Amino acid sequence: MTGPGRESVSAGRTPPSGSAFGGAVLSLLGLAAFLALWQGIVVMTRPEAIRRVTLAFSAPRADTVWAVVLSERGEVAARERMSLDPAQIQTGAATLRIWLGSLQPTIAALPPDVERPVALDSMLAAAQYGFGGGLDTHEVPVARAAKPEEEALERARTLQNERLTRPSWLPDPREALRALWQMIVSGEMLRHVIASLFRVMSGFAIAALLGIPFGLALGSLAWLSALTNGIIQALRPISPIAWLPAATLVLGGGDVAAVFLIFLASFFPIAVSTAAAVATVDLKYRRSALNFGVTGLGLATRVILPAALPSILTALRIALGISWLVVVAAEMLGVESGLGYLVLDARNQLRYDRVVAAMIMIGVIGLVIDVTVRHFERGELERRGHVQ
Repeated sequence: MTGPGRESVSAGRTPPSGSAFGGAVLSLLGLAAFLALWQGIVVMTRPEAIRRVTLAFSAPRADTVWAVVLSERGEVAARERMSLDPAQIQTGAATLRIWLGSLQPTIAALPPDVERPVALDSMLAAAQYGFGGGLDTHEVPVARAAKPEEEALERARTLQNERLTRPSWLPDPREALRALWQMIVSGEMLRHVIASLFRVMSGFAIAALLGIPFGLALGSLAWLSALTNGIIQALRPISPIAWLPAATLVLGGGDVAAVFLIFLASFFPIAVSTAAAVATVDLKYRRSALNFGVTGLGLATRVILPAALPSILTALRIALGISWLVVVAAEMLGVESGLGYLVLDARNQLRYDRVVAAMIMIGVIGLVIDVTVRHFERGELERRGHVQ
């Protein structure tokens, strides 16, 4: 059957292509304005250029290399001869880890690839892995000096002069995007993203599996709501971050503590919203079900749950967003992976380009999660006839 009414319903379900194109254009304009504002703030607040702490190596001589660290003032902060013997690689890596943690060099000058042995790359990689990464390496060719120590020093000064930087509390968009790309290419970002998503999904899944049935019971049983309402309303306003010291002490930190905090952040919004949705289900649905002999579990799954589904899905979407916020804070203590750990580690290294790169990834993943859940929510509601 066709007619004006049917045509209007179909038109309502399919948005005009022009409006979608206009929305995309406005989104791009908004992004461009944001980047321009970001760049303007950086330009206005950035001080004069300074030197960066630099690590440099000489070309190998008799299975040894000299390593030198130059401070921001161009002074030698550390120097040592290191053996490239396979049995001594870990010893050199341990020394480099100490330098990375205490002196905090941000760039490294290496001999060209043809002059650099595999053992030197292995030693530097072991040091970076143990410390957490965050060191930009560059091949710097210099004239071969009589003393390898002088060669390493010249290589460090050359790179330091080439990489003068203007420190700022906020890197410009190019610096942040460059740091983000480097972490993506190296695989470091993927490792942190997987760790954070695992913790979020684990805590959120447990909260949903417990919170939805508990909310259904709260909304259906007045005595249970009266019994637990005071406890829930007292615990619900407490920030999950406030539980961080106790969770670390009791659960020993690590993934378990982080998952517990995400569970707390998700459980109360899901349970309370589900209970409120059940309590507002139209009484005529309940009476109609009872007239047909539908009671107990059948009433809950076939009548109450479908009727409360729109509010429950909204609660799940909100709880998932809160979980993504909490995981960043939870990972700043007691874990050695995840986007929250990446932010804290980069801040300790004064690598604010990596801090902002991690923030960009957090925002992008949060947007993807929200869009995905919205799509699922709309599809489920359309399937059940809640959306026209």
